[in-house]
Amino acid sequence: MATQTAAIDHMKNAHAQLTTGSTAKHLVRMTVPMFVGISSMIVASMIDVIYIGWLGSLELAAISFTFPLVMGLVTLSMGVGIGAASIIARRAGQGDHRQARRLATHALLLAGLLVAALSVLMHAFQAPIFRLLGADETILPLIIEYMSIWIAGQPLFTLPMVATMIMRATGHARAPAWVMGGSAVLQVGLAPALIFGLPGHWDGLGLAGAAWAFVSSRGLTFLVALGLLLRMRLLDFRTMSLVAIWASWREVLAIGIPSAMNNLIGPASLAVTVALLASHSHAVVAGFGVASRMESLATMVLMALSASTGPFVGQNWGAGRYERIHEAHRLAYRFALGYGVAVCVVLALWGEPLASLVIDDEAVVAATYAYLLIVPVTYGLLGVSMVVGATFTALGKPIPTLLLSLGRMVVFYLPLALAGDRLFGFVGIYGAAALANLLIAILSAGWLRRHLRRQMPAVRAKRVIPANQTLGSAAPLTVRQSE
Repeated sequence: MATQTAAIDHMKNAHAQLTTGSTAKHLVRMTVPMFVGISSMIVASMIDVIYIGWLGSLELAAISFTFPLVMGLVTLSMGVGIGAASIIARRAGQGDHRQARRLATHALLLAGLLVAALSVLMHAFQAPIFRLLGADETILPLIIEYMSIWIAGQPLFTLPMVATMIMRATGHARAPAWVMGGSAVLQVGLAPALIFGLPGHWDGLGLAGAAWAFVSSRGLTFLVALGLLLRMRLLDFRTMSLVAIWASWREVLAIGIPSAMNNLIGPASLAVTVALLASHSHAVVAGFGVASRMESLATMVLMALSASTGPFVGQNWGAGRYERIHEAHRLAYRFALGYGVAVCVVLALWGEPLASLVIDDEAVVAATYAYLLIVPVTYGLLGVSMVVGATFTALGKPIPTLLLSLGRMVVFYLPLALAGDRLFGFVGIYGAAALANLLIAILSAGWLRRHLRRQMPAVRAKRVIPANQTLGSAAPLTVRQSE
C-alpha cells in the first residue's frame, strides 16, 4: 500500500505540472528544450546529406528519392503519438493518472504494431514504389540498399518519437530534448566511420553505412526512451486486456488519423510548389530548395512553440483552468509575431550573402533571395496558425486543424499560385505562399476564438485566478469541458 501511494504521489507531480505557476515560465521551459531537440535532429539530417554527397552524385540522388517515402512513413507513425499526447495531457490535467498510464502503454503498443506492419509492406513493395517515382535501374540498387536497412530499423526510431510526445504531454520537457539531441549527436558521430571506414583498417559501408548509423543511433535511443518512461511511471502493463486496449486505440486513432492526414498535406503542398517552379528553370527549383532549408531553420522556434503549447493547453483544459489557456495564447501569439518580424528583417538584410555561402550560382542565389524577401514577411502569422492547430489537437478536435490545412492548400494557395505564376512568374508563386499564410492565420485564429467562447461561456462570469496561484488556494472553477 505504501508503495502504491508513493507511486500515485509521484504521478501527481509528474502528470500535471502545467496547471499551476507562471504561464510564461512554463511555455519557455517547454519551448527551449523542444527547440534544442528539433534543431539537433534537423542539423544532423543536413550533416548526413553532406556525408552522402561526398560519396558521389549518384548516392546523393538515391537518398533524395527516399525523402517522400521516409516523410510519409514518419508522418503516419507520428499520428499515433499526436493522438496519445492530446488525450494524455487532458487526463493528466483532470488528475486521472491511471487512465494516462493506460493510454500511454496502449499507444506505445499500437505504434509498435503499426510500424511493424508498415515495415513489412514497404519492404515488399519498395522497388515498384521507387520505380513509380522515376528511379531507373542504375540508381534503384542504391536506393534499395539504403531503404532495406532503414525500413528494418523503423520501429527503433518511431517508438522513441511517440515516447517523447508522451513525456511532453505530462509536462516533461528536458528528457525528450536529451533523447532527441543525444540521438542526433550519436548519428553524426557514427556516420563517418560507418560510411567511409577507418583509414588502413576498414573501407566502410558506403551508403549502407549512413543507414546503419541512423538505425544504430535510434536503437540506443529507443532503449533510453523506454527506460525513461518506466522511471517516470508512465507505463502500466497490468491493463493489457483486449477490451481495454481496443478502447484506448479507438481514442488515440480518433485524433491520430486526422492528425496524420494533416501532416501529409505539407509534403503534398511542397510537391505542388516544385511542380509549378519546374516550368521556369532548374535554377529556380534549386533556389527554392535552398530557401526551404533556410526556412526550416528559421521556423524551428515556431515549431517548438506550437509543440509546447499543445501539452499546456491539454492539461489546463482538463483541469478547468481556462483563463491560463487564454493567457498562453496571448503570449504565444505575441512571441510568434515579434519573432516573425525579427527573422524577416534578418533575412531581408543578410539572406543574399547567406544563400551565397550555400551555393556559388548567381541565378540560384537570386531565386533564393526572392523567396527570402517575400515569404518570411508572414512567418509570424505562420506561427499563429501553428499554435492554433496545436490547440485544436490538444482539445481533442483534430478535424478543424485538418480542414485549415486543406483550406490553406486547396482554397488559398493553389488558386493564388496559379494566378501568381501566370501574372508574375515564379515570384507570384512565392507571393501566393505569403498570402495563404496571412489568410489562414486570420481564419484559424478567429475560428479558435469562437470555438473557445462556445465551449466555455460561463467562464467569463467566473473570477480569473492569477497565473501564479494554485488550485488549492482559489475557488475552483465549476465549468468543465466534457470529452
